Order: sequence, then structure tokens, then C-alpha cells
Amino acid sequence: MQESGKPENIGIFHGLSEDVVSSFAKDLERLHFVKGEAIISENSWGDNLFFICRGKVEINKGLNNAETPFAQLSILEPGEFFGEMGLIDDEPRSASVVALEDTELLLIPREVFTQITFSHPVVMLNLMRTLSGRLRDTNERFVELMDQMISKNRLMAIGMAASKIIHDIKTPLTVIVLTAQLMENIFPGSSEFTESIVKQTKMIDSLVREVLDFAKGTETPPLIQKIDLDAFFHEVQEVYISALKGRDITFIVENKVTDFVHFDEGKIRRVLINLIKNASEAIKSQGEIKITSSMSAGWLQISVIDNGPGISQKIREDLFQPFVSEGKTHGTGLGLAICKKLVLEHRGRLEFIPLEPHGSRFDIRIPQNSA
Repeated sequence: MQESGKPENIGIFHGLSEDVVSSFAKDLERLHFVKGEAIISENSWGDNLFFICRGKVEINKGLNNAETPFAQLSILEPGEFFGEMGLIDDEPRSASVVALEDTELLLIPREVFTQITFSHPVVMLNLMRTLSGRLRDTNERFVELMDQMISKNRLMAIGMAASKIIHDIKTPLTVIVLTAQLMENIFPGSSEFTESIVKQTKMIDSLVREVLDFAKGTETPPLIQKIDLDAFFHEVQEVYISALKGRDITFIVENKVTDFVHFDEGKIRRVLINLIKNASEAIKSQGEIKITSSMSAGWLQISVIDNGPGISQKIREDLFQPFVSEGKTHGTGLGLAICKKLVLEHRGRLEFIPLEPHGSRFDIRIPQNSA
């Protein structure tokens, strides 16, 4: 809108001269609405087009939901228009319009609009272009919504499966633990092995429960513990080093932190093992996996670095979203999403950094000042 109060030659009037717009605008009714005032009610009748001279309006659609009574469709600003469906069909209004701030509108009745389009066909072309753009935007939002619904349904299915798995494996896991304890009583020198059996058995139960918590969207507060990083990394290395046997992969740990740190040992161990597993699967032949740690400004940083082929550009943006996976025949696409959830539960960060010429680096950053 220009200082003279005339609508700018944009939007539906694009391509018309100022004089042409002024010739029909001067005889049109101008409406004023205060912030929060309803302009159009859904299901009401109307055959007018509204051009926004000043202010902003919100288009919303009513929903049959007590918690969410309506959904916002769009926000329109000066130079844009609404109410066009009232000119095209004889159906009630399909949405409501509310002024988001003090607003001035130009009301264009159907008969006036028809006269304008006969005299200036470009107006109809502008209308079609705008409708096409809005339809394209609606299609994109619909696809995004469908993707969200599909992911939600898949998570629900995984949650139900995880619940059943927990129920079904409870008995055999209990038997394994009791058998390990019995072996320790019979063979006192076997405690090192039986303790490992019990620990890994409990880890299976925890892993399945984490999948269930993720599917349900449940946030489990971490059990913050005092951790010796040297001992922690040694245990992680022992857990995973056997999986690398027979492969030409070097496993290196560089710990620069000598003081005790604080985090949930079980959760961060599972994050590390998942990242190491991903790195080892990405390395097809010879390679290196390195774990480094450092402390800076009250943040502990643990990095998992590999010199594998790296992660393709097309999935980097959505890397931590559920069901995003590439090149894994049996991958679920939940590993990194769950890792990020476990780190966020520490109020920390999990970040991916691509390496040149190839390789990947994942940084786990955990605040220590709250410990």
C-alpha cells in the first residue's frame, strides 16, 4: 500500500497501471477491522473478493477437536487477497478469516470483479497464478502431514512390538541371569564371565525399553553418575572390540579428561556403541575408528570419528529423524534418533560433522556444571 492509500500494483492487480487501479478502486467500499475481529465466518455466504490494503489476516479452518478447535491455513499481508472461492462457486465459505492487527480491506463484489476481468484479462491470470501457488503450497503441507502421520503410525507399531518383546523375553532373560549366578556359585573362578553375562542380559532389556520409550515419546530422566572416563572407555572398547575381530579396522581411544565427569553411564554407553557400530558398518574394508574426549567451558565432549565413506548429502538434513537410513538392508532408521533422545535427556547435544575428503564425526556434548 502506498502513502496515497491506493493499493500497490502487486498480487491480483499486477500488470495494471496506477491510473487503471485508481479508476475502479475509488468507487469500491473500504472496510476497517480491529485486531482480533472476525472478517469472514466459516459456512457463511458471500460473493465478494477482499484485497488487503493494510494489516494482516489469518485464514483458519474449524476442526472437530475440543483441544484444537481450528487449524491455521495461512497468514496474508498487504497486496494479497482472499474470498476468491465466493466468486467461483455458490458454496458457503470454507474457512474463517480474522484480523491479526488493525486491517483495511478493499471489498470487490462479484459483478465488479467480472467487469474488471473483462476489461483487464491479466487480473484473471493473476488470480489463477495465485490459486495455483496456494494449491501447490497446500499439496506440500499435505505431503508433510502425511509423512508425519506415517511416521507416527510406524512408531506406534514399533511400540506395540517392543511391548510384546519385553513381555516375551522377560522369562528367558531371568533364566539367563539365574543360570549365570548359579554357575558362579558352582565355579567361583567364573565371576568375571558370569558378571559379563548378567550385564549384557540387562543391556538387552534396557535397549528394548529404550525403543519402547522412544515410540511412546517418553522422556526418562538420566541417572547421573560419577564417571572415570578411562575405565568407561575401556569397558566400551571391550564390549565392541570383539565385533571388529577379523576386520582391518583400527580402534583408537584418546582421552584428554583426567577429572571425574558426570552422566548416565548406561545411556551414554549405548549412544557410543551405536555410533561405533554405525562407523564399523560404513567401513567396507580397511579403516579407523577413533574416540576422543575433551572438556571446555563446563561441557564434556566425546567424539566418534571414522574415515569411512561418510554420509550422503541427501540424508544429512534429516539424519536424526526416525526411519532415516541408507545402505542398510536390515536397518530400522531409529538408531541415531534414539541416540539424540538419550543425549537430549542429559540436556546435551548430538551433532554430525562431515569430514574431508571422506569420513564422519559425531560430537556428544554433555553439560557438567549441573552435576
